[in-house]
This record gives sequence, structure tokens and C-alpha cells, in this order.
Amino acid sequence: MAARSDERVSVSNPVTGVSLSELPDDESAAEIRLAPGAQGPAEHVHRTTEERFEVREGSVTFRIDGRERRIDPGTEIRVSPGTPHTFRNEGSEEAVMVVRTVPPNALLGEVVVTLFGLAHDGKVDGRGRPGFLRAMAMAEAAVDETYFTGAPYALQRALGETFGPLARALGYRATEERYLDDGFWRARAGGGDDSTDSTNSTGSTRGTEIPVVDEREAGGSKTSE
Repeated sequence: MAARSDERVSVSNPVTGVSLSELPDDESAAEIRLAPGAQGPAEHVHRTTEERFEVREGSVTFRIDGRERRIDPGTEIRVSPGTPHTFRNEGSEEAVMVVRTVPPNALLGEVVVTLFGLAHDGKVDGRGRPGFLRAMAMAEAAVDETYFTGAPYALQRALGETFGPLARALGYRATEERYLDDGFWRARAGGGDDSTDSTNSTGSTRGTEIPVVDEREAGGSKTSE
């Protein structure tokens, strides 16, 4: 995520209805807010990174390894490296959760923030996807760790290696410094002025015992009612 000052700043995607903000006391974590009907990233895989999602408000439907499960507040779900996953908010109210990456993945955060910035500048399609050359620059930089399940990994890697250098030669980058600067978000997205501290706004459970679900349990049942 963007981190150019000590003040908490929220970044948002006006296309997908997702917003993110760093937690001031945990550099490996971010708060995710999903507007009603918001869809997270397309189904994807992190090859070496575990993600831990703790739902704090509303409910979030996860699709993990081909099966779905709705997670309610007070539960953490862990997605192991190599596991396909995505999430969405099917409810009528905003959902809030905290995600932690183990180990921390700075590049992933910077790519996501860049995508959000591109969305504010009208440089993505109706599903929040960038143009081909920008996508190739991102694939070249990130495919060793993160890839989407919509196409074979070998194909995505080959495309990134083939077209990534061309994209960079034409000025496309996987991350953009202007979007990683907090000033962009204060000017375009209202900065962090409308965001309250996560320990108050999300009913933080840090320091308390919460149920933990791993992806094997999540994959063992369909979406709960």
C-alpha cells in the first residue's frame, strides 16, 4: 500500500467498490472495506504467500479452491500458498475485514494501489482491469508470486516475459509513484479524512481469541445460509 507519511490514508477503487487502508500498528496488514455488491480481485493464486482474512463487520463470501463459504464477523480464514481464491460482498451493507500477508508482500500492495489509481483516472475497464500493455508490465513484475486462474500459469508467464519489456519500453510500469504518493489519495479520494481509526470503526479483536478457519475447512462446505 501507499506509505509516504505517518498519517493513515485510505485508497479506493470507484469501479469495484473496494477500499484499503493500512493499519498503523501492523505493517503487514490492511483494512479492506467492501461496498454492497463489491467484488474483490478475480480468482488468483499466491505461490508463496499466505493470506489471513479476519472479518469484522458484515459478511464476506469467499471462493477458495472452487468452493464457497460465507464468513461472518469474529472469524479468521487462512488461505495457504498455492490456493485459488477470491471474495465478494453479497450483502446489503458494507463489509469490513483485515488481511495480513505472511510473509509481507510489498510489491503486491503497490500493484493493487496502482490499479486503484488507474481506476480513478479512468484507465481501467468496467471490471477494473487495465489495458493490455499495462497488464503485461504487471504480469512481468508479479507473475513469479501472483497469477490469475483464468488462463494457464505458463501462458501468463510467457506473455509477461514477451510483452513486458515492450510495455516498459513504451512507458508502462507495474507500479506508479504518483499513485503510491499519499498526496494523490488526499486530492482524489478524500485522503483519510472520512476514515476513523480501525480499532474503533471495526471493533478490533486484536488481543482476543477468534475462531480460525483454514482453506481446507472452507472448501469442505458450500456457502452457508
